[in-house]
Amino acid sequence: MARSFFSIAAMASMLTACADPTGPVFGDWYGFQPLPVPNGSLSIELVLDGAPNAQSGHYRLHRQSLWGGDMLFNRSDSLDGTWSIKNVTVQGHTWKQVNLNGAQLNIWQYVLLPNGYLVPTNDQGAPEMGQGGWGCCRLAPRARNSFGYGRA
Repeated sequence: MARSFFSIAAMASMLTACADPTGPVFGDWYGFQPLPVPNGSLSIELVLDGAPNAQSGHYRLHRQSLWGGDMLFNRSDSLDGTWSIKNVTVQGHTWKQVNLNGAQLNIWQYVLLPNGYLVPTNDQGAPEMGQGGWGCCRLAPRARNSFGYGRA
């Protein structure tokens, strides 16, 4: 009897993890960012909750560290906080700047490019299109009709 209860509880928790988002999703992104060790990286999944035209809302971020050698240091974190988006003009170009607040993040400020990618900002607030931004740390948009959309 105890075994069947455990099986039912395990199935229920798996189904809960696969449930659709509870509200509208502004966007969903994923990518890899480097760790300061050889062959180390962070797997990032970021979901911004809100209507498609929202200017702010709640975010959910799943971060999985992948250390090159010793798996002892691998770690998984689920973080959340608030996000906001604003237009920023830098050298005559207007960019949509996304700010993540409420958790300790390596990168908390991105630019939403017209192609849907999120790229870290440089010191002036423009997208960092060199190796330190686009080359290492961009987040790709997840298709709205893909499995897992809106779940982080």
